[in-house]
Amino acid sequence: MCFSLACCGWMLLWSIFAFINVMHSTVHPTTTLYYHQGDSSNISCNYLSSNNADIITVRLQKNTNVLCSYMRVKSWINQSCADHIRFIWIPETNKILFELSNLQINDTGAYSCTVKRLTPPPEVILWEEITIVNVIVSPVLFMSCVETSNGSLMIVCSSEGFYPAALHQLWMRDGEIIINSNNNEIYSTNTDGSFTHKSYLELPSQMFNETIFTCWINHSSLNEPIMANLSSTVCYETSDLALTMNVWFVVSAVLVVFVVITVIAVTCKCYRRAKPRSAVDVGVTPEPVFQDNMQSFVLYSSLGDHHPVPCSRSPSGVSSPLNAD
Repeated sequence: MCFSLACCGWMLLWSIFAFINVMHSTVHPTTTLYYHQGDSSNISCNYLSSNNADIITVRLQKNTNVLCSYMRVKSWINQSCADHIRFIWIPETNKILFELSNLQINDTGAYSCTVKRLTPPPEVILWEEITIVNVIVSPVLFMSCVETSNGSLMIVCSSEGFYPAALHQLWMRDGEIIINSNNNEIYSTNTDGSFTHKSYLELPSQMFNETIFTCWINHSSLNEPIMANLSSTVCYETSDLALTMNVWFVVSAVLVVFVVITVIAVTCKCYRRAKPRSAVDVGVTPEPVFQDNMQSFVLYSSLGDHHPVPCSRSPSGVSSPLNAD
């Protein structure tokens, strides 16, 4: 209930102002930006409050995840902000920016920046802006020759590490487009979210003239299409070299096995010759030791002039020289 005409007029004006702010909050301008991986992005927010006494919050979020939040109470206060995001306020234009540094593939998405006045009440969203950030990565292109399990030759065109996934690729032979040449294609996803595309082109068993094969690709990250060339001669020479290397490998392996077996055989033979025979194996009969029956047993006395003293007994059948008489 209004107590005065001035009070009613003030409340009417406040309602109109709040309604206008609400109408502003329903406006969501959308901006789409493209950046190369590793670049930095500036996501802008319009700052509509002209009263420094107002308490304002500004928030940047991706989907439902709040990435950065600041509050202004006379000055800006950091509430929470990710490491790779920097809050920028330009007082001359009352403009707010969020700088995202070192963009990666997983930074691709829709970002919303919301400016809200908390006081004086009621709470009002002053501005909300949506920015779509697309991080693009250029493909790395190269060609090579491979030999299949059945011995046929193929040229491979590899486009690696690109994002997003859409890629246009063509085969050319001596500058002429080969129709229906992309039937054998493989798409794969890398660990960082990028993509790899491989296209295979089969070669005939033999080509008498040198032919130049070209792989042509186009991608949203490129300013213009890129191409790579490969000669058929390189593939056939590579195949012949691989065959020669395989033959030499087999021959070398056989020689190594032969040498090893020979060394083992010679070693075993030498070991058997050098091994000493045991006592059991020796067939030598010891010769009997006969005592010389003609030898006289002589005892040496420890007395006198140390003349020899003949034994009183002689071996049987042999007479002593002392008893010869």
